[in-house]
Amino acid sequence: MDPSVQASRRTLLRIAAAGAAGGALAAAPLPAFAASSPSGGSSPAVDRSPLPRTLTVTAPGLYPEGVAWDPRRKAFLVGSTAQGTISVVGADGSLTPLVAPFARVSVIGIHVDTAHGSVEAAYSDYFFRRMGMVDTSLPPVNGVGVFDLTTGAVRQLVPVSAGESEPRTNDLTSDRHGDIYVTDTEADTVTRVSRAGEVLQVIRDERFTAAGTGPNGIVAHPAGFLLMGKYDGGRLFRIDRPRAARPVVREVRLDRPLASIDGLALRRDGSLIAVVNDLSLPGGMTGRDAVVVLRSTDGWRTARTLRDQTWPLADPTTVAVTPYGDYVISGGLREILSGVPSSTPGQFQLRRR
Repeated sequence: MDPSVQASRRTLLRIAAAGAAGGALAAAPLPAFAASSPSGGSSPAVDRSPLPRTLTVTAPGLYPEGVAWDPRRKAFLVGSTAQGTISVVGADGSLTPLVAPFARVSVIGIHVDTAHGSVEAAYSDYFFRRMGMVDTSLPPVNGVGVFDLTTGAVRQLVPVSAGESEPRTNDLTSDRHGDIYVTDTEADTVTRVSRAGEVLQVIRDERFTAAGTGPNGIVAHPAGFLLMGKYDGGRLFRIDRPRAARPVVREVRLDRPLASIDGLALRRDGSLIAVVNDLSLPGGMTGRDAVVVLRSTDGWRTARTLRDQTWPLADPTTVAVTPYGDYVISGGLREILSGVPSSTPGQFQLRRR
């Protein structure tokens, strides 16, 4: 076994509790975190925000990749790649479990749908399967979970990417009709799922195909199309008429090349935030961590860079747009992917850009 895989397996084994019922990972204790003081030269208006510039969260074994803003609670929701949970990160410094482990899976991307009172999550046993920690003779566990936003109760668990040998759902969004769109970085697809839990369509395009990590961050634009980022090569796509029998896929021409695109978030002013990292670059390539803001004046046929900000915290994966600024998460995911110990063991960070 590759040494990095062995190290990653040890990381997950440390988190797994012996004899966890039903094959689920036992949730590690989730202590309240100590929020850091606002810093970084914020203006007085920003300093009066109920959220500090940087939140440092002590939560051993959580390793969150996805984050979303819950406007009802005025709090963040974070998933867990190791425990298969969703937790609430409060502005008051509290960390409270919301969705309990429902299988031995990673919860990766998460999305809040206030119109339907739900939180949606992409889940997969990809990491556990890759490290030989589940019965690989059984089909992969990979899908979309829909949970009650208030109670965390399961509404739907919808398998997707059926028949794929190593699927990995990654990120998801929903449109005004309530349909959910989830990317799969290994199957190189975007799947449309109904609110009732039916797989309606699988969107494929030869440009989605990647030797490594493919379709990743995705957002639904109010004009009715999707914007989706492909991790390898940092390519951005506009998917028109996603509810039609044959959606139209166009690549968005960027003014500057991006090494990768991980998480995406659409801001209220119409700009798009793309998170860049080198967590999964092919062939051991290295790059930089950055948060890039893009804007389009032609309906996302093309886009120009408004801001390209080298990120000060290691391995950012995605971003949550809040009334108090855009918060980027660094969840220590490199330790899960490669076995390299996190630079902040037992902690993760949310930082306002």
